[in-house]
Amino acid sequence: MMRRFIHFVNSIGARPSISEGAPSYFAVDKDRSHESTVTLLKIDTTKPKRLDRWLDKVVAFSGSNFVLFLTIIVLLAWAFLGIEFASNTGWQVGISDAQAIINMVFDSFLVRQQLNAHTQAMVVACHLDSRATSHKRMLQNLARMEKPAQSQLRIAVPAVEFPQEDLLGRICNAVSASMGHVLTVIGYWICIGVWLAFGHHLGWSDSWFFFINSATSALMIFMLAVLANNRERHEKYLQECTNLVMAADASLERLLREVTGDTLQNEVATISAPEVGKVQRAINFYADLVGTLLGICLLTVVLVAWIVIGPIMSFDANWWLLIGTYAGLIGMNDGFVLRNLCNICNRQEDTQYDRRILEDKGLAAIIGGDSGDEETAQTTCLDVRFSIAMGNFCSHEYTVVAGVVVIIALILTASLMHWSELGQIICNVPPSIIESFFTLILITGHNIGDEQRRANLQTIYRSRLELISRVESWRA
Repeated sequence: MMRRFIHFVNSIGARPSISEGAPSYFAVDKDRSHESTVTLLKIDTTKPKRLDRWLDKVVAFSGSNFVLFLTIIVLLAWAFLGIEFASNTGWQVGISDAQAIINMVFDSFLVRQQLNAHTQAMVVACHLDSRATSHKRMLQNLARMEKPAQSQLRIAVPAVEFPQEDLLGRICNAVSASMGHVLTVIGYWICIGVWLAFGHHLGWSDSWFFFINSATSALMIFMLAVLANNRERHEKYLQECTNLVMAADASLERLLREVTGDTLQNEVATISAPEVGKVQRAINFYADLVGTLLGICLLTVVLVAWIVIGPIMSFDANWWLLIGTYAGLIGMNDGFVLRNLCNICNRQEDTQYDRRILEDKGLAAIIGGDSGDEETAQTTCLDVRFSIAMGNFCSHEYTVVAGVVVIIALILTASLMHWSELGQIICNVPPSIIESFFTLILITGHNIGDEQRRANLQTIYRSRLELISRVESWRA
């Protein structure tokens, strides 16, 4: 019993290792010519539990175009209603509560999106590593065989590119890029400064507080919908690109086995999770909780409890502010955790793909070639470098701890004010401002990570096509 308890404590927040062996594709019959045409090859990462599969479908739906357009329509309707009801507290509190509830739900979904995408990327990296071991062995055997004269020549790589996104996808990408641009972030804080400057003239009134709370709440709902949509679309697109890469990898394996007569199975490759400290493990544990079915259930319980106590509190202003206060504080913490999770996952994925690209250069060198030009994401621009530096700072584990300290300070402040209406407003406004900022940072981090992953896959894809062409000429 004690051993189990110790194992449980040690496993909290620890990421498991991923071990996968790529399926072995053997040579076709000698009477049939080898077809090097690339066909789609999918890697199935479907979860075994039905509830997990159902939840993944719900998460995918939250990132659909339907949800994005519905969100825009609802926000526009709310804005037009403001022409008539702008002075009504209910109109202002309504958007704040809606944002708080939507924020909690979307945070859970975004965490699950991130973890699912990361798992998929790590499984792909495992398959590439597994098959790379076989490629290296067979290329070394091929190098010992007699070289045809034409193999000394530079092989023309087929000009096969990744598929283009549709018009709607490109428009959404442009919107996302503008929202995640460093100038947008600077403009956001300028607006916050202007709002603060008017505080004295408006007597630091409740309406002054509600104004920025309503504005940031509406902005937050829109950004969450955009971020979820972008992640879902980009993951589907990257899946298409990954399928092409894996198909080319399998084609190279089949061709090498045909030429060399190799019949050994692909070995199992293991990718270990990076070692992290106690603080990061605690963050990982919280993220795992938020993104699981248990986290969704806890969220549901909180919302039901809030609705149940509505009649007891006569559905007064404090009742409306209560869920906003709770969800705002939790949502702010989730914003810190999400940015941390995004950065950690991106770094691990970049490390694995960079290693694969470097090893590909060695594979090409075995038979006297090179791996071609390397695709790189644009990281030299000043705004991109600034965005990366800002993202690294905001995603640091101690920044997450600082966020928790701020939340505790807000709770203590509201407690000293006996959780009055003003005390709850104070607990609503700062989290709303900080959450909106972190969502902008999240969009920036996602855009940079997505561009880098596309570049990595493009480089690996082209190296596979060149190796296929070179081995084909070797066989000739």
